[in-house]
Amino acid sequence: MYSAREVETELGDLAPQISDAARETLVRMYSSSALDGTEEKARTIGQEKISILQGSELNRILKDIKAAKTLEIGFAYGFSTIWLLDAVAAHGGTHNAIDPFEKRRWGGVGLYQVNQTTGFDKLFKWHEAFSIHALSDFIRSGDTLDAVFIDGNHRFDDVVVDFYLADQVLRVGGIMAFDDLWMDSVKSVASFVALNRHYELVPQRASTMAAFRKIADDDRLWDHYVPFETTHNDGQGSRVRQLARYLKRRFLG
Repeated sequence: MYSAREVETELGDLAPQISDAARETLVRMYSSSALDGTEEKARTIGQEKISILQGSELNRILKDIKAAKTLEIGFAYGFSTIWLLDAVAAHGGTHNAIDPFEKRRWGGVGLYQVNQTTGFDKLFKWHEAFSIHALSDFIRSGDTLDAVFIDGNHRFDDVVVDFYLADQVLRVGGIMAFDDLWMDSVKSVASFVALNRHYELVPQRASTMAAFRKIADDDRLWDHYVPFETTHNDGQGSRVRQLARYLKRRFLG
């Protein structure tokens, strides 16, 4: 765990662009071993959080495209939520989080952190639903989004369904990002997206995340298929680096 001073230093180095409100909340969150929630006090915080590097890169990418309407699948303790809210707040936007277990499993910690950050609660909406249902509602409404961060159920089929549905509401030029690239299921979906869909890899420094820019709507023929790389844990911790090198070589030159 970081001390408050260490968090402040790292935020200053990696994320000088964030607001004072977000900085204050993130210092408290990253330097605490337990956080309050709407349903539970002093909830011990585990590893379910993105790193400061990943949060800063996600925040930077979204500010670069002036994202004003964003969505994340998976809410939990709200670390990514604060980074995403800070990005949309810069443009007077709104952020949505989908998680049916926010109160029951996570003690409402993410909700509490949003409510404790000045001005962020007015820009935020929590959807207490499974992603397949919430995303379908977005599709039916004809809504469009500037960015989607996928960090929900990490089984391959769930991740690929989340991508398939989210793609239908993501605008051309928008960002689709996947957390936990160290997992074989997520790496395999990232490979599918890179090789089969109209997305280009966005350069960024967090090895645990894959970020893509949508360059066109889906216009594939009915029988389109390009084989993609599926990975299996070899116990050596090298797969993330292998796929990162592969994606960079294949799509960034």
